[in-house]
Amino acid sequence: MQTPLQAVPLISAAQAAELAAMGNDTGQVPPKHARLEQMIAAQTAATPDAIAVEDAGGPRSYATLARQSDRLAAEIRRQIPQHGQRVAVMVERSADMLVALLAVLKAGHAYVPLDPHHPVARHRATLTAASVAGLIYDGDVTDAISGLDLAAIRASASYPDATLDELHRGGSAEDAAYVIFTSGSTGTPKGVEVSHGALLNFLTAMADRPGLSASDAILSVTTVSFDIAGLELFLPLTVGAKTVIATDSDVREAFPLVDRLAQGDITVLQATPTLWQMLLEAGLKPMPTLKILTGGEPLPRDLAERLVSFGGEVWNMYGPTETTIWSSCGRVTDGHVTIGDPIANTVLHVMDDAGNLVPPGVTGELNIGGAGLAIGYLHRPDLTDAAYRIVDVPGAGPTRLYRTGDLAQRLPDGTIRLLGRRDGQIKLRGFRIELSEIEAAMRSVDGIRSAAVDLREGPTGSLLAGFYVADTDAPQPAEITKALSAKLPAYMVPQRLQAIDALPETGNGKLDRRALPALVAAAPTDAGRRVRAPETELERDLVAIWQDVLGLDELSIDDSLFDLGIDSLGIFRIAARMLDRDLGLEARHLMQAPTIAGAAALMQTRAAKPKAPSLKDFRNGARRGAGATA
Repeated sequence: MQTPLQAVPLISAAQAAELAAMGNDTGQVPPKHARLEQMIAAQTAATPDAIAVEDAGGPRSYATLARQSDRLAAEIRRQIPQHGQRVAVMVERSADMLVALLAVLKAGHAYVPLDPHHPVARHRATLTAASVAGLIYDGDVTDAISGLDLAAIRASASYPDATLDELHRGGSAEDAAYVIFTSGSTGTPKGVEVSHGALLNFLTAMADRPGLSASDAILSVTTVSFDIAGLELFLPLTVGAKTVIATDSDVREAFPLVDRLAQGDITVLQATPTLWQMLLEAGLKPMPTLKILTGGEPLPRDLAERLVSFGGEVWNMYGPTETTIWSSCGRVTDGHVTIGDPIANTVLHVMDDAGNLVPPGVTGELNIGGAGLAIGYLHRPDLTDAAYRIVDVPGAGPTRLYRTGDLAQRLPDGTIRLLGRRDGQIKLRGFRIELSEIEAAMRSVDGIRSAAVDLREGPTGSLLAGFYVADTDAPQPAEITKALSAKLPAYMVPQRLQAIDALPETGNGKLDRRALPALVAAAPTDAGRRVRAPETELERDLVAIWQDVLGLDELSIDDSLFDLGIDSLGIFRIAARMLDRDLGLEARHLMQAPTIAGAAALMQTRAAKPKAPSLKDFRNGARRGAGATA
């Protein structure tokens, strides 16, 4: 009987046992609490008057946060009495959002976070796929829940004080704490179900390394639908620290974050490399006491060097949603960046397809095991079985491991270097994206026969480029963008669209993504497009700024930023240049008026109104007053 070549290990059993232990001595005593709300309740009892959370409305103490979440939890229990259901939360970034998340857990359920700014179709797809029993909301959700059988509970309503009998007091570490939906390779988002035990192991590990104590304050900047928000929202509450929740607009503009950091009380900030770049460009001054956490996408060497010279400790974080937020972290002391060491009760192995460990310097797939592994994919045992496997690890025995899809090498010193993906998954501005999901959405647009999406470099950084083969009656790029925006989150809508005659294929008939053509000139190419020149001095100033930032030789005042392949960093850079020239529009205004003609008209309209504090004031160190207008 012949043994398949891939099943033959490359190293001896003794070498494999030594390699399996390399860097993986992470065993620690598990958390003493079974569930997150129990851990936070213990901290609340110890420090009831300490500030737990702060938002634009002011601070709230641990006792206030507990009382408000108890009230909402009792209402959830009244309307959804059966234990262990899934309850969606769609609340704007605020202390009320944190109240809602805690209330769902206290009611004995798992929360499903929804970004209020995602399209309605995305909300409905998630609500349906998660089989939610209820929705906690604070805005208009009529279209999102129409025809769905669920309890709709307003987060901001007034509810009576809760009694002990009205609150759930049982449950175990194996219960689901939340379900996060990520981009799916089949064209449909998939829900990752994470237990309380996995979440508490992560939080306990983070309190130890990189470290957090009661004297710390975290500035929370991440959307709740991105799992790393769990560190910003929950970790402070487990140690007696404070979380300061920034609004979506503050994150988008960056200048208000710089102003908030300048107040001096923030000691920890977690952000993607893209946001760190924006903060530095917005004028963030060196902060030796600021602990910098960065992750969600690769950390460029030049940015790593700037951050190291700029602040206090710099930590690079790594981990997929399927293993609970971050699975490893490493302190960065120069431009050399690795994913660091596994966190507590976590192991990292570089393996071949057959589950054999590969020697240092040999490329394999990174596998993760330990207490952070998720329960699996909700309602998708097929996906769970494909992603999680039991491997007989030398020296450890049968071990459940998650196949990350990340290609990696273990270096001679034991650290691990990532080398890219083995599939069509990418990371863009911290968001995990399956290119095939975007391609499926493009193919559903009338007039498109086939489509492919690739990650390309644009004038302001990486962008999504969509290539499509159209029927005779081809849709215009603007029509495609509109159709995709109704189905996909903004970060998944390609910034550039280009028609091609046929998709390139490999010898076996599969898409050859590497053979997709180069992007044509960045200006829109709609048939019949007319280039309208600027007519006023204001429009000429705007054209000069936009052309410089976007690297364009030709620009019509009717061209949309979104058709030009703009991303959040590009919009920020244009807004910053406009502020330097006293052309007082902010990034949020450019989202509303993305053409030069529209932006100029909006500026004239705003000039006629009484002047209110603006981002120019933030940049000069002032704070927005209570009477500011939009």
